[in-house]
Amino acid sequence: MMISGTENLCDIFSIFHDGEISHFAVDGANLDLEVEIMYLAERVNPNYRRFRVSLQNVKNLSFQTWPKDPHMVPVTLSSPKHIFKPELEILSGELDGNLIKVICNQALPSCEYCGGELYLQADHAVVRDEGDREYSIDDLRNLSKDYWDEWSKRNSL
Repeated sequence: MMISGTENLCDIFSIFHDGEISHFAVDGANLDLEVEIMYLAERVNPNYRRFRVSLQNVKNLSFQTWPKDPHMVPVTLSSPKHIFKPELEILSGELDGNLIKVICNQALPSCEYCGGELYLQADHAVVRDEGDREYSIDDLRNLSKDYWDEWSKRNSL
């Protein structure tokens, strides 16, 4: 199931809040991201730990760093191998003009930055679990909503 529309693509990243982009692959203009997000994946299957997000026809990919040292100037990375070298923790996805902006943390002590903003455009995405089942944006929204509803009930007692 293809997920299209910039707002829906942003929502994928917000749904995967606290997930980590642990692996990536580039095939021409397509970008595959493996997102480790156990709390959602195990709702599908107790043995699952991740989802794969396949972004099609990616353009304007960049990552603007948040330097750890406040006196350093942010750096803009454009190479996927540099952007995704450290695992990036997804905080949220939002629109920034016609770009998808993904706010990320980064915990690797050897990096000079602690996170940043991942920017991109894409025509559409396909999201699959470890069993290769595809998800619509509504499927993902419902999976997330159910998790957070249960979390609220557990933590309000």
